[in-house]
Order: sequence, then structure tokens, then C-alpha cells
Amino acid sequence: MKHFPAVPVLLMLVLVACGNSFAAPPDDPVRKNPEGVGIDGYSPVSYFTEGKPQKGDPAFSFEHDGVTYHFTSQEQIELFESDPDRYLPAHGGWCTLMMGGSGRRTPADAENFVIVDDRLMLFWSGDQENTRGLGLVNWGRKTEGDPDKEREYIARADKQWDSFLSGKRKSRVYLYKPRDSESVSDVQREGAKVEY
Repeated sequence: MKHFPAVPVLLMLVLVACGNSFAAPPDDPVRKNPEGVGIDGYSPVSYFTEGKPQKGDPAFSFEHDGVTYHFTSQEQIELFESDPDRYLPAHGGWCTLMMGGSGRRTPADAENFVIVDDRLMLFWSGDQENTRGLGLVNWGRKTEGDPDKEREYIARADKQWDSFLSGKRKSRVYLYKPRDSESVSDVQREGAKVEY
């Protein structure tokens, strides 16, 4: 009978156990609709230059990392192209509140946003009167408008998002209304938890 040295055998078991706890990095992490358009066709630059969401024009489109974004002008495309990370919504355009809480990917509504430390955060919104803007309302309740509480919550969302991107954890898509199903890619819809 052969005897194996204890240290290499234990090391091998640890590596196998660790290897099983990691998921593959996601193929389609950034929220986009079935046509491949991000932020539901809103211009990521307008939040910063106009202080509000504006629908972009498909005539002013630009693709970045496999996602097409619409802008209101060629000037906006040039601003975006010069520094995409500055304008892209945090957490892949999913709801920051859900990402920082449960780590779920929930489609955000482009009209429910805040900018914190020059970063765009988007939030889920329902279609009914009592749920419209609910993600943004809950954001206000949780952070109380306190910049330190906002940063703390965003840091939790960043940690969840980074773990998801690296394959260290899964982040299931949750769809809470029929329109949510129309705002994600076919790949993102596969295996999504439908709550309506």
C-alpha cells in the first residue's frame, strides 16, 4: 500500500474545495436590452452634463464592451469615448440598492438615479402608483441623505459586484414586473427569478 505525504494531499483537497466554490465569470454582466442597448437607450453622459436623464438617439450610438449606448449628440459620444468609466452607471446598470443588499441583479429604471462622488447609481422602479420610484425612495430611507451612509452602502454594492464579476459569487437576475423582462438580454433572462 502506498502512502502519500500528508501536506500535498491536504493542499490538493483545499484546492479542489476552493475550485468548487467559485463560479465562472459572467458572460453578459452589464444590463442591456435584447437589442444590446444599455440604460434603456438613455444617454449616460446627460446625467452629468444636463443633470437629468435624456433619451439618446440611435443615430448617435457608440459600442463599449459589447453594449451599445445612445447619446444626444456627437459631442456626447466624444465625451464618453474619452473616459467611459466616468459616465457608465455603477454596478453594470443594475439597481445599486439591490446589489448592495442581497446582491441580486434587478433591472434599474433610467429615470431613478443619484450621482454620488461623480458616479451614477440607478434604482429599480415599479409601474404601479405605489411602487413607482420605490428603489430611489428606499435608497433615501436607508442612507438618510448622509454622504457617509451613501458611500458605505455603495462600497457594499461594489464588493458584491466585484465578487460577481470575478466569479467568486453568483448574482441571480430578479424580474419584478413584465417590463423588467423586456429590459434585459436573452442571456440575462435565462434562469431569472420572475416575481410577477
